[in-house]
Amino acid sequence: MQGLARPTPEPASPGKPVAGGGHGIIITPADVRKLFLKRKWIILAAMLIGVGISIYHIETAIPEYEAIASVDVNLNRTSNIGFANLVSNGNTEDWSGSQLDTQLRIMQSDSVAKRVIRSLQLYEKRPFSAVFGKAGYQGKISPWQMEEMSQMLRGAIQIVLVPNTDLVEIHYRNPNPAVAQAVANEIVIAYQNFTLQTHYRTMTNISSWLSQQMANLRQRVSRSQKEFSAYEKQHNLLTVGPNEGSLLDADLATVNQQLAEAKADRIVKEARYQMAQTRNPDLLVSVAPNTVLASLRDQESALMVEKARLQSEFGPNYPKLIQVNRQLASVRQDINQEISSLTQRFKAEYEAAVQTENLLQQRLNRAKAAAYKQNQTAAQAQILAHNSQAASALYDTLQLRLQEAGITAGLNSDSVEVIDRAVMPRTPVTPRKKKDVFYGLFGGFIVGLALALLLETLDDTIRTSEDAEGVSHLPALSVVPQFHGTSRRESAAAGKKKRSETVSLGGTASGQQISADLVTLLEPQSLAAESFRTLRSSVLLSSVDREPRVILVTSGLAAEGKSTCAANLAISFAQRPAKVLLVDTDLRKGTVHLKFRASNRFGLSTYLTRESGDVSFTKPIASLPGLAVLPRGPVAPNPGEMLASGAMAEAINQWRKEWDYIILDTSPLLAVADTLNLIPNVDGALLVIRSGVTRKKALQKTREMLRRVDARVLGTIVNGVDLRLENYYTYSRGYAYSYRSGYEPAYGSGYGVKDADDES
Repeated sequence: MQGLARPTPEPASPGKPVAGGGHGIIITPADVRKLFLKRKWIILAAMLIGVGISIYHIETAIPEYEAIASVDVNLNRTSNIGFANLVSNGNTEDWSGSQLDTQLRIMQSDSVAKRVIRSLQLYEKRPFSAVFGKAGYQGKISPWQMEEMSQMLRGAIQIVLVPNTDLVEIHYRNPNPAVAQAVANEIVIAYQNFTLQTHYRTMTNISSWLSQQMANLRQRVSRSQKEFSAYEKQHNLLTVGPNEGSLLDADLATVNQQLAEAKADRIVKEARYQMAQTRNPDLLVSVAPNTVLASLRDQESALMVEKARLQSEFGPNYPKLIQVNRQLASVRQDINQEISSLTQRFKAEYEAAVQTENLLQQRLNRAKAAAYKQNQTAAQAQILAHNSQAASALYDTLQLRLQEAGITAGLNSDSVEVIDRAVMPRTPVTPRKKKDVFYGLFGGFIVGLALALLLETLDDTIRTSEDAEGVSHLPALSVVPQFHGTSRRESAAAGKKKRSETVSLGGTASGQQISADLVTLLEPQSLAAESFRTLRSSVLLSSVDREPRVILVTSGLAAEGKSTCAANLAISFAQRPAKVLLVDTDLRKGTVHLKFRASNRFGLSTYLTRESGDVSFTKPIASLPGLAVLPRGPVAPNPGEMLASGAMAEAINQWRKEWDYIILDTSPLLAVADTLNLIPNVDGALLVIRSGVTRKKALQKTREMLRRVDARVLGTIVNGVDLRLENYYTYSRGYAYSYRSGYEPAYGSGYGVKDADDES
């Protein structure tokens, strides 16, 4: 719901930020023109300084000539016949990478530079002769003088690799064009000589080392061969043929085959013996078909058939049946004897097979042990044979390489081919007068423009009430001045001291002490106290039809004096007199209890959770019985939800019945969204802006957030203003009220200060 104190937003003018909107700053040609007109002297001064620096450089610089030699560095070029492999690392990758960079570094190395200095006798030419002072070169060069000349030469050399090629350009600058030409060409020659000598010295050293090792290697080959022959004789390592293995291997195979056959025979005989132990004649006949047992079984079968026939025809007492029974008993007795005989025979055969198997197993074990031992000796013999062969092969290879060393020592050294030799330059490369002057002018213009933009954009804070109204499009209801008379550092120190001190007030309840920044009560005759009374009148006159009773005091960020303004505004309302309730709704870092030195054990957080009732309210000032304070209480785990709850809305409605005015000190809008939950329950909102602290973009964002929730914003409070910046203040230097030292930094103090009640 919009109030009368909320003006209609003005249309944004070109080149200015849109108030409260999400649009950025639009820079127009008119803005650029204004910038040049406003900062023209800075830009012109920077341009003149740039031109002056360039002219000074032109007049004082010594002309330098640059000579360029072009060479082809091809490290893959080789003329060796294999010996170079001894000194290479086996890397076959493209040489145009790190290895080519290494060669470029060698061209700029100290060794090459010293070769050039000695070859061209540069110690007699400028600028190298300056190393020897006024006396000049006297025929001797100390190490430090040579090192200094080498550094001077390497500093003037520039090695450039032509992209996508192996071509390298050697650039050298010198005040003398002839010296520049000679040095550029001599660098190529010195590099070629350096690489040639390096390769030749490497090959020669390897050849000498190989010659020393050949004698030792020859003795090692002879010793290895003798050791192998002696080892074969000592361990009797004889073989049947080239591919048949040793005699022990053949014996092991034969015994193993015999053992397998013996195991199979033992298994068969064991099975027959077990079947005989069952004394089942049918089973014995199946394993011994050609024995007497088979005929006895046939006789038994015939007698049993005859017995059954006679018994069925003539009865059990028939004489012939009795005779048949006697014959049947005799046959069965013979069968039992035959089964016993077969069982004894099968047992003897089984025991013989077991004994044969055991003997063959023992023989196999002995053969295996002998084979294991032979394998160990054979492995050692193979090692000796391999050592002998390797030593012989190495000896033959090194002997061949040694013969090649004398030929290949210098063939793989020249990897550089001169493409273009350096010619004598005709014109100097530095200084270039026209370009230097242009660069100085352009550089000065850029620096001046950057300084102008820096000065324009560096200060993005709100300074005066006009700035606040222009950015927020809200009326400035009150301007709260800052303290005059001390420097900023002294004022900050005084403010820190004031925060630790307490000001005793005789009329407070129970001898209580309050914070020094409650200036409306402590310094009622000051300009600051008057500004809060002006704020009270502005709030009361903001709406004639509907007087705001529930007033919300907020700001964009912390430490902008929001709590101080809310406390002083509550005191000014209580001085009318009226019944005023000051509620600290910043449930995260509220500081109202610190300003009134009230207990924070109970407060809004416990009141909303119904953990405390009227005990949460306190009347800290005895002289203002109409002023009550409700601190924030212990830190709540969910402050946003508590402020948006129905309990909070119900509490505000109840307070409307009990109090004339309710001042809500809230949390910063841009830091947390807790304050937005209170907007529907208040009659108006006051936006605190701190001069020199609040930035324009922060104010725009805060104003936009309030507009989106349709808040009735009564106006702004510009806090901590230097009154000298306000156009309507024209008092002389001698006009002042009685300020207290350290008043300015007291605004917003206490935010983030630990409280003993919180910790408990």
